[in-house]
Amino acid sequence: MRSISLIGVPLYTLTKNSGMGLAVQTLRNLGIDRALRERCVEFRDLGDVALPPLTRDNGPPKIRNNEYFLKCTDAIFDASRGIREQGMSVYLGGECGLVVGSAAGLKQQLPGKPGLLWIDAHGDFNTPETSPSGFVGGMPLAFVCGRGPPFSQQIENQQPIIEENAVVHLGGRDFDPLEAEALRLSRVKLYSPSEFKRNRNKLAVEIAETLAKQSDGIICHFDVDAIDPAIIPAVNYPCKNGLTPEDVNTVVAALSKTGKLRAFNLTAYNPTLDKDSRCGKTILDLIAKLPL
Repeated sequence: MRSISLIGVPLYTLTKNSGMGLAVQTLRNLGIDRALRERCVEFRDLGDVALPPLTRDNGPPKIRNNEYFLKCTDAIFDASRGIREQGMSVYLGGECGLVVGSAAGLKQQLPGKPGLLWIDAHGDFNTPETSPSGFVGGMPLAFVCGRGPPFSQQIENQQPIIEENAVVHLGGRDFDPLEAEALRLSRVKLYSPSEFKRNRNKLAVEIAETLAKQSDGIICHFDVDAIDPAIIPAVNYPCKNGLTPEDVNTVVAALSKTGKLRAFNLTAYNPTLDKDSRCGKTILDLIAKLPL
């Protein structure tokens, strides 16, 4: 057991995705802090990152609301300075885009080279040149790997935040055509849900060993739409044939055994699609069982 710091990041980068911005408070109300307190020797709640409201979409079609996203990324980066070197940071979102500021902050605070396990139904590897929608939330993994437009100087100085050979993508099954080609040509290692399920225990160890070899500290990013929508339907972009909570638990357990797991991001839950809180409670139960 070790210390855990909880940071809320109610980020959304399209007005139609505002429901994801409510996930932080909803999961707090359901008791995520209590679930984490029971798992550690010291619990620190660093509160929620203060983000400006997004009330109107703007910007060029190929990268919507980018100016807003850049401001939020700087705020998330600054909040990440409150972490402790040897503890675990849990980032509670919000959209996947929180990873740029959080990973940059962690890289500055933690010694050595970071690695990343990206658990998501989608690639999130688009750039403005490849994206069919201009949705920033479909680009953050590419941004973390140093692709895409520039950020503020404090983040640009660290680019790439994470080297592609220190990134593993698990659970993907819905890629845009040009995004799929970019991933194929990258050094990111991909595991589909069907591939992982065929030999879950062996591949969980393989993923963990790959990341431990390539990095000094590992970030696990978990977008809940990686889970099959039959289990967690309260997401904006559901996709069939996903992972199970047991799959996620197995791979996180393998990461934890390396001794290098330093951060866990939870994103993409939309409580406005979860009127009875069933999905929220499922997520809470999943988090409570993770060997962080």
